[in-house]
Amino acid sequence: MSPLRENSIIQSGIVLDKKQIAGHTFHLKIQSNDFNQMQYVAGFTVDIFLGNPLSQLDCEDRKYSFWNYEPLNNVADFAICTFSQGKGASWIQKLQQGDIIYFKPPKGKLLVDNNAGYYLMIGNITALSHLYEINRNLPQTKKTFSFIYTYRRQDIFADIDGSFPFNYYIINPLSADAVKSKIIQVLPKFEGKGIAYILGEPETCIALQHYFKNEKHWDSKSLKTKPFWKVIA
Repeated sequence: MSPLRENSIIQSGIVLDKKQIAGHTFHLKIQSNDFNQMQYVAGFTVDIFLGNPLSQLDCEDRKYSFWNYEPLNNVADFAICTFSQGKGASWIQKLQQGDIIYFKPPKGKLLVDNNAGYYLMIGNITALSHLYEINRNLPQTKKTFSFIYTYRRQDIFADIDGSFPFNYYIINPLSADAVKSKIIQVLPKFEGKGIAYILGEPETCIALQHYFKNEKHWDSKSLKTKPFWKVIA
């Protein structure tokens, strides 16, 4: 066994349910007593193994965002996107109710932050569940601007509570210029301090990060930017 695997904590859970909820998205529900060990904050992610790391030393993992967490029964929800058609997409399609899955202890950096007067929720479908979770855990008094960009309407799915709190735009997610141009057109003028969650395809995230920092003069600490997905050639 490799030193890395020996020093790693591996937790496990059971698949309670899996269903397809959009053209490229599955809703995965997992129960695990190991979730008891985390101090959950909205915005947590977890590295899920695409197999059994206890018997496969080269078992790969993929990072997924918590869409919802119910601590009483230790049940977590995830939205697994399959746009890349990679190993993670193949794994979720084969996964069945009752299967055991393995993962690293959940943690997070892109967390909910209640210290702003308003919020910008910007991302593509791969980041939608993360933004939904952040949004639900903000005080209802906070103002939000949302901009979810996607290839087609069939890829849009509702939040875990069945609501559609965000605005959606049919734009090529890989066209950073198109996304940026549309955001400039519809961005409202809020007063006070804001926080922007900018998630999605790397080039688009970088373009928007530069726009808000260099053209809108936002403080870097107010820009919570992270690529969630990239095209694999």
